[in-house]
Order: sequence, then structure tokens, then C-alpha cells
Amino acid sequence: MDDVHRLKVSGRYENIPRITEFVGEAARAAGLNEDAIFHCQIAVDEACTNIVEHAYGGNGKGDIEVTCHISPGKCTISVLDTGRPFNPDSIPEPAPATDANEVKPGGVGLHLMRKLMDEVTFHFSDQGTTLVMVKTGEVRAASPKSLTIPVHKAAGDIWVVTPEGRLDADQAPALDRTLTQILDEGCSRIVVDMSRVTYISSRGLKSLIAAWRRADKAGGKLVLSGMSSRLYSVFDMAGFTQLFSIHPTMDAAFNTLGPTQSK
Repeated sequence: MDDVHRLKVSGRYENIPRITEFVGEAARAAGLNEDAIFHCQIAVDEACTNIVEHAYGGNGKGDIEVTCHISPGKCTISVLDTGRPFNPDSIPEPAPATDANEVKPGGVGLHLMRKLMDEVTFHFSDQGTTLVMVKTGEVRAASPKSLTIPVHKAAGDIWVVTPEGRLDADQAPALDRTLTQILDEGCSRIVVDMSRVTYISSRGLKSLIAAWRRADKAGGKLVLSGMSSRLYSVFDMAGFTQLFSIHPTMDAAFNTLGPTQSK
């Protein structure tokens, strides 16, 4: 018989990390490997962010109930909300974009859920909308960290931002503030070192895209370095590897930005 884990919380952005940790623990108990746990957490993050934004139309306007049925090598995640229903078949897959002005990261969530999970289905009843997602796999992994954002001036007019931990709906605003402050000070040549980031959702992608646009408009450039293969796969699935300049090392990122200028 499956082991069943349940969590019910208010539909608020600050509760989404609690939900993803809850799902991570359930997926870990099912014996899923690190990549599979990561996929489950991103999928439920996207689902809950969509519920808060679209089904409820704002923070704290309804509850989210998450149920995980676990058995060896399998985690089935059910997410129930009582907000406004929608037709998932009406949401098209995002088209690849090479221009930042064409990017619409808000439509990426459902696409990522379908790509990351083995099964994604929606069920509608008088009780509300239930999203059911299934993931299978093996081997255990550790939990991700919370986000901290060290910043330093590397050389000349190049600034390096090093987020650490999660870039999700709760933590991404801290990255927004950090990048906005740098850009407001007239610094538009930025390297975001992704080597310590363990997790990213579409909210984190939005933060990077917004800063990329501002840097580009100011005649500068924002580039990424040190990204893990798991994070790169999310960027690739979202169609953003053609948009961002992504490099394996800091040296390669610096070379892309060109000669530094003293300030």
C-alpha cells in the first residue's frame, strides 16, 4: 500500500518553499534520485505559483492542499485548489525565442511541468481543480539550501553576483533587488555565477530576464557562468539557452564581456 503524506497551507508565495520541501521529502522517501527530486520540486513550484497568480488572483485568497502518494521508486503528487478553473489544453507550448522582447516566461510553467514529470493530468470537480503529477526513479539526495546573494566587483567595471541556493517565487525577489541596485548605479556589465544555485523556477528565470533586458538597453551585458547540468536543462527546456550567454567558467564569462574599463 502507498504511504500518503498531506499538507494544506494558505496559497501564499512565502509558503511555496514549504511545499517544495514537503514534496522533496516525499520524493526522497520514495527513493527518487537527486534529479528526480529536483524535477518534482520545480513542477510543484510552478503549479503552486500558477495557483496563487491565476486561480486565486493574489496572495492569501485560498488554500492549497498537496497530497503525495509514495511507493518505492514512484511519487504521485496531487495539488488541489478551489480557485478559478482553466483549460490546460488552451495553453500552447512556448515558442523558442532569440530576442528578449519576445520572451514570455509567464507561459513556461505548464510547459516545464509537462517536460519534467512522467505524467501530468488535471481533474475538475465541485471540490476544485486537482493537478496530478507522477515521477519515477531511484537513489536519494540532499535538500537544497536557502538563498544568499554575495556581490563583488571583479575587475574594472564588471560586477559578479553569486546567488546560492534556491531561485524560486519566494527567494527570487532578493535577486531582483540585488541586480536592480547594481543596474541603478549605472553598472551594466554583470556576471551571474550560477555555480552555487541548486534550484530555479520560472520566477527565477524572470528575474534574470528582467536584468538581462536592462543591461542590454544600457549598452552592457549580463552573462551566466558555472551552471550545473540540471539547471542548464531547465534553461534549455524553457528555450532560454539561445537567449542567455552561458559559460562553464568565470574566465570564459569575462572574455565574453570584453576588456574591462576602470571606474
